[in-house]
Amino acid sequence: MEQFASAKQALLEALAREVEEETGWRLTRVRRFLGTTTWTGDDGGGLRHEADYLVEVDGDLDHPMLEWSKHSAYDWFGPDNLARLKENCGPGEFMIHDLIARAVAEHPPMPR
Repeated sequence: MEQFASAKQALLEALAREVEEETGWRLTRVRRFLGTTTWTGDDGGGLRHEADYLVEVDGDLDHPMLEWSKHSAYDWFGPDNLARLKENCGPGEFMIHDLIARAVAEHPPMPR
């Protein structure tokens, strides 16, 4: 059981570090584990395993400090504009849409 707690703590530390590195925001609360998705990358690297969380952060939500070498854009999505996440996607390429749709349905957006 101690190994599990240690692995969980390491994963949450990595999550907080990545949130800060990728956006400049500080992770303040993990609201919910959304699940793990396994997919094949298009770079020949094989299977990927992605753990997704619904989190709360502290920082300027309108001006994230993105690592532009890793991200070309960002946007906010809610129930009214989720269909945009399917644009330019083929059948079976709706992983992000489906994940966000489930999170929004289970946890409606908080007022900003």
